[in-house]
Amino acid sequence: MVRKKISSADNQFVRKAVAAKTRRHGRKDYFLAEGPHLVEMAAASSAPIEEVFFTLDFIRTAEGKKVLDRLSQMKSSPGLLVELPANILAKISDTEAPQGIIAVVSQLPASLFGVKARKEPLIAVCDGVGDPGNLGTIIRVSDAAGADAVIVLPGSCDPFSPKAIRATAGSIFNVSVIDMGYSGLFDYLADMNIDLIVTDVNASISLYSSDLKKPVAFALGNEARGVTEILASRAAGAVRIPILGKAESLNVAVASAICLYEAVRQRTVPTS
Repeated sequence: MVRKKISSADNQFVRKAVAAKTRRHGRKDYFLAEGPHLVEMAAASSAPIEEVFFTLDFIRTAEGKKVLDRLSQMKSSPGLLVELPANILAKISDTEAPQGIIAVVSQLPASLFGVKARKEPLIAVCDGVGDPGNLGTIIRVSDAAGADAVIVLPGSCDPFSPKAIRATAGSIFNVSVIDMGYSGLFDYLADMNIDLIVTDVNASISLYSSDLKKPVAFALGNEARGVTEILASRAAGAVRIPILGKAESLNVAVASAICLYEAVRQRTVPTS
């Protein structure tokens, strides 16, 4: 690994990192992993890390030394380790209190056809999910539930934005997250014989009465409008999550957890 010290915000590597943070100007080929936990998760996954920026104060800590040691053990080490003053690192950071280390990670093209699905695939489909915190949490839940992939349809927010990445808590490195159009999704589901299921408070069938042992893709819609008509019209069925209190609806990330883990329960709890 090459290590250098930079003191100017006008440096090319700093400019590249800022562009990765904003995800604008065509720089959607990189994203930021900010903070020691996310950088360690990236290193543990052998993600293609381009540069790592850190402050001198951070690498003098026990945690900082641990993270740099993990980076040095990667099969493909970062191309560059960059020491920055705290005020320059703050320009790259997307948080009010930077944690002292930020990695620039290459975003490799992803395809569902590279996903090794189980015999009964379990997939989360994000259809117009607009809040990056919700989308990141859905990715985290999908990872925890052992889902095969998270498909992000047009109209959803960027799953690789800094806020979404933080909400994944590192799960972005563990589960396949794939941008896809509607036609590509429908073709894939048909080819794999996967049922697309939407949640609807007015559905006659309860989630808990549904057969989720078969291949299933849960459609998770926009926070205010739900799933789009094009998706709802192609769904194999609709289920409702029972609401016993006075709440009108559930947060989409909460709904994703309930749906995915009901599928996990049905697939893992022995039948009597």
